[in-house]
Amino acid sequence: MRFRFACVALALITAVALPACSGGTSRKRATAAQGEAPLNAGRGRSIYLAQCSACHGRDGTGGQIGPQLRNEHLRHTFAQVRDIVLDPEPPMPKLFPARMTGADVRDVSAYVETL
Repeated sequence: MRFRFACVALALITAVALPACSGGTSRKRATAAQGEAPLNAGRGRSIYLAQCSACHGRDGTGGQIGPQLRNEHLRHTFAQVRDIVLDPEPPMPKLFPARMTGADVRDVSAYVETL
């Protein structure tokens, strides 16, 4: 049971992480792909509060179900996060496309980068 919880926690963490370089290298911000609307972290915050905060905490410090997401951008790339949000491992709910659009996924990921 603990192993399963650890695997789920890892999947949830990965789902909302964003890219960055650590140490002395410059931090790389996630950007929208060509032809997509620019990322909007402010809009992503609203989506996070509505869809993610119940499990991950209002400020990303974690909850009873989901792990903390603070500094997640130091551990995973934007593409990894997006892919996990698009097709998560249980018990993380599948929010796309029923409850979140592609733009929602990108914006919530941009917001998590700011945590």
